[in-house]
Amino acid sequence: MLRKVLFNVRVVLKQQNQFHRAKHLATPKILQLEQIHINEAIKLEPTLSIYSPEIWRRAHETFQNHGLETVNFLRIVTGNPAVLKRTPDKIINSLEIWRACQFGEHLLHLLLTKYPELLDITESHQLLEHIAFLKSRVSTSKNVWKLLMNSPDLIAQPEESLEEKLNYIIDVMRIEVPEIVKSAALTLPFEEIRCRHQFLVRLGLFKPRPLKADPNEPTTNHKLYQITDTSEKSFATKICHVTLPEYEAFKELYAKELQRKNKKSKDEEEFSDEDD
Repeated sequence: MLRKVLFNVRVVLKQQNQFHRAKHLATPKILQLEQIHINEAIKLEPTLSIYSPEIWRRAHETFQNHGLETVNFLRIVTGNPAVLKRTPDKIINSLEIWRACQFGEHLLHLLLTKYPELLDITESHQLLEHIAFLKSRVSTSKNVWKLLMNSPDLIAQPEESLEEKLNYIIDVMRIEVPEIVKSAALTLPFEEIRCRHQFLVRLGLFKPRPLKADPNEPTTNHKLYQITDTSEKSFATKICHVTLPEYEAFKELYAKELQRKNKKSKDEEEFSDEDD
């Protein structure tokens, strides 16, 4: 199941930063896997120490035969140590599952290197269905790739949840696909996207484009990534120019407002049913 794949983006990015700082792994072109590289990788991820040199060599050779450079292999195994013990056939099968998404070899290698957990996916049919759904909403395979580079957890989100968020961003906020794929907006819960947007609207800091407006026409609105790809504190202080407690107070009041509206709608429906 795709939803069993868990993503902790902050942990992955922390590992990537540690990798870049590692003395013998910082060179972008490492042609051969040497013991010094293995030792550095083990310092970053101690659980790798249980594997023999033969297992390292076998896994490295498999990835290398499929176009991934040694430095990418090292990033993958430090980010997802379980990959190292897999048989060549299992590694190749994982790579083929992702190749079927048709991102192109270079873009695919960037994605798998950044988020090695994606190699845990084994359900080819489910993955391709999910990718097809995303492509139906953002038009191209490259846009799907951009979404995943910013929000790998999209793979584990139900289509209904993604549909709700995309509909809101496109139809209510009137933000175009090129801006959406440059953000990690879809990582946020729908309620958080709506709440941040409504707070900006009520502060007079966000005005949706007219329906027939040129999408290339400049706007005074903040970019989507500025609204969504920040902590609550940064959103409140840097984007909205208010204090965090003020935003937190709005969240509580807005939640109560929505509850009242939902209750009113239900009451009206029940009243209408009684009349019938």
